[in-house]
Amino acid sequence: MGPLFSASNNPNPNLEPDVVMKNLKTWFWLVTIGALILPVAAAAQTVYVTESFEITLRAGPGVDRRIVQLIPSARELVLLEKGDEWSRVRTPGGSEGWVLNRYITTSQPCSMVLERVTQDNDLLTAQAADLKKSSAELEAQTTQLRADLAQSRRISEEVNQAYETLKSESADFLRIRSQNQQLTAELESERTRSAKLDEENMQMKRDNFVQWVLTGGGIMLVGFFIGLFSASRRKARSSLY
Repeated sequence: MGPLFSASNNPNPNLEPDVVMKNLKTWFWLVTIGALILPVAAAAQTVYVTESFEITLRAGPGVDRRIVQLIPSARELVLLEKGDEWSRVRTPGGSEGWVLNRYITTSQPCSMVLERVTQDNDLLTAQAADLKKSSAELEAQTTQLRADLAQSRRISEEVNQAYETLKSESADFLRIRSQNQQLTAELESERTRSAKLDEENMQMKRDNFVQWVLTGGGIMLVGFFIGLFSASRRKARSSLY
């Protein structure tokens, strides 16, 4: 096997040796970093047992090594070390061993995908049923709200009508009350005037009575004096004869 880099690998033979050495160092560090990164990446990778059979987990990378465990299809494994033909893995139970690379894959097996899709479908079906039920409940609530709204509108119209009627009746009531107060004041005024007239009439009757009494008494006194005077004259005449 020849060297990793030779003059034939140099795309430009006219380059200076220092430039070639600098390129070699750059490639060397890139290869070294890549070699360090690859095991780390492989350790974090998840692989699966391929479809429809069981594989053997062996104690070492060879068919002559002891079988540690039989791993069923679609089982998830943790890849610890990737080889050309064999890979070291860890099972969910914590067992470690070697399996043939042709029996593992980085893609999820169809059975797992089908199971997940079935679960997702069941979940979506249940969610759809819940949504349908919720939709029916919301529709029923909407119908009830519409009925309540219609009833509220009718009540509002009745209240507005009653308010307008009350407002009109209140206006009539205020007008009637004002008229009643005015008539009451006029009646009270008439009562006062009537009482005053009655008082004046009584006073007039008393004055007329007194005047009548005085007039009658005067007439009687005048008659008395006239009678007395007439008697005196008759008496004087009698004495002359």
